[in-house]
Amino acid sequence: MSTNHKDLKQQSFPTYSMDEWMTAVNNSLKNKSMDALYSNTYENIRLKPLYSSEDLDFTNIDQYSGSRLRIRGFDSPGDQPKTWRIAQKIKRQDWAEVKKILKRALENGQDSLSFDVDYLENVDDVNFSELNNQNVPYFLLTKHHFHLLLKKALEVEQSHSFGIIAMDLISCNLHQGKLEADSPPILENWSLQVLRAHRELPNIKTILIDTTPFHNGGANAVQELALALAEAIFYIEHMRNKDWEPSQVAKKLVFHFGIGGNFFMEVAKLRAFRALWTTVARAYGISPYEDRVVVSAETSTFTKTVLDPYVNMLRSGNEAFSAIIGGIDYLHVSPYDEIFHENGEFSARIARNTQLILQEEAHLKRIVDPAGGSYYIESLTNELVEKAWELFQKIDALGGIVEGLKSGWIQNDINQVLNKRLLDVETRKHSVIGANVYANPSEQISYTNTKNEKTGGTIIPITSVRIAQAFENLRERAHEMKLQGKKLCAGLICLGELKDYKSRADFVTGVLATGGITTDWGHNFRSFEEIKEFISTTKFPYYCICGTDDMYKDYAMKIGEWVQENYPAIKIDISGKFTREQMDSYCKRGISDSIYLHQNMVQKITSLLNLWEV
Repeated sequence: MSTNHKDLKQQSFPTYSMDEWMTAVNNSLKNKSMDALYSNTYENIRLKPLYSSEDLDFTNIDQYSGSRLRIRGFDSPGDQPKTWRIAQKIKRQDWAEVKKILKRALENGQDSLSFDVDYLENVDDVNFSELNNQNVPYFLLTKHHFHLLLKKALEVEQSHSFGIIAMDLISCNLHQGKLEADSPPILENWSLQVLRAHRELPNIKTILIDTTPFHNGGANAVQELALALAEAIFYIEHMRNKDWEPSQVAKKLVFHFGIGGNFFMEVAKLRAFRALWTTVARAYGISPYEDRVVVSAETSTFTKTVLDPYVNMLRSGNEAFSAIIGGIDYLHVSPYDEIFHENGEFSARIARNTQLILQEEAHLKRIVDPAGGSYYIESLTNELVEKAWELFQKIDALGGIVEGLKSGWIQNDINQVLNKRLLDVETRKHSVIGANVYANPSEQISYTNTKNEKTGGTIIPITSVRIAQAFENLRERAHEMKLQGKKLCAGLICLGELKDYKSRADFVTGVLATGGITTDWGHNFRSFEEIKEFISTTKFPYYCICGTDDMYKDYAMKIGEWVQENYPAIKIDISGKFTREQMDSYCKRGISDSIYLHQNMVQKITSLLNLWEV
């Protein structure tokens, strides 16, 4: 039977009202509340289970890029740049190596001259003329070598010099507790370099607003946006003292963001930024023809792990995708091994090719703001704009970003969010694959020194954190114990049939694996004598009983009492969540503790590893 395509074109889905949808959901939830479908983000935004046209005011939505608040993009249709620039940051200590790798990268898809300037040991040897970088922009963000880089750029033909050579005096040394923007001599020297570059390198953007230290310190999207605006105000006001108009400052601005793992939030963050910056620009009288600023991004180090590092490829791919959908001009995708050693050729190639795939195979270079019109993303964008503007006003009331950092108010605000994030990882409310879930205890790991630099500064530092560090520390501790010849293996006392204990045994096995502890399952125990034989034969320092609650009533207390009498050094837990009264009765009969969902696993594993150190 042939298909009538004309009829298919006339087909449509039936339209349902929100009330009809809620009725269907309530029927499927049965005894659960509708509240179970709502969730809260770290930005204090309450996410709904369904968004519709009723959530939007269509009269206040940008219809195309370059209009109103620039939410859909700075550039008008027809004026769009070809695509974003691939700005993979080469990380090597020797200039000769950087030069060789960068030349090869430029031949294989990279289209920006980018390397980690501050990682170089022989930065004085940098010679841009050796790169033959005509028509390739600089993308050089530095904390320590701003003056030197500008000097090096002046040594080549000026007509070839364009792009970004920039430094952020506010955020560059926050990890050390130093606020360079509060030092008049440093600020004055920086200003002189900006003014000189404006005269002699007019096509170089020099004023960086780098929010990645805040992002990698645990800040949420609202905080990143508000701090970006507060930094912009600081630089505009400072350069006014040098007789610069706000529009002149805007032409030199580069906003640099870290991109985390919450896909839709990161898309909305970049869209919200354009609305917020446009609002500030209008307040300063910057015309719509002069308010276009460069937005660059890099994938987060906060989300990356030493454990199961190949998963970092997937994380970076997700983050890169959201950055591109949100709208950026330059992008660095972190290689999967970036956090624990210099990029290998393989990891650097995969990171660069991630961007090339998104450009050439996903065709993202051919579209503008594909998220526009999404009820969810438009609503999220609007909420970020409102909350970020409110926080920006609070920072401004403190006297601006410098005063906010000097008082510690900003650091405290970020730390509150960071502590929530870390607690959610430790209790496994937030999953980190390979670290707190689906861990491989036998994995060979290249551990890295995660100690922070000494501060010696005058303000509270904002240090870079990685979300899985606590579990990495546990695994490193377990690794060192194994090197000492200790066998980290726990016994599982599995009661009854497989269906009775498997779910709890799997759960306990997964939890212990996050601390590098393997498990030996004692299967299908149906008598107390079998259990005693298993314990007497294996003599592990730790066992966990897995089964049904009814089986615990028959066996748990007997096992606890027998072990307490015969092997007092052995610790016995049960799997499951119980009331305080129930646990008190178990503990009185030799049971030490329990393992259950949303328990603080870092604290739990730490206490268990102590058993093998005795």
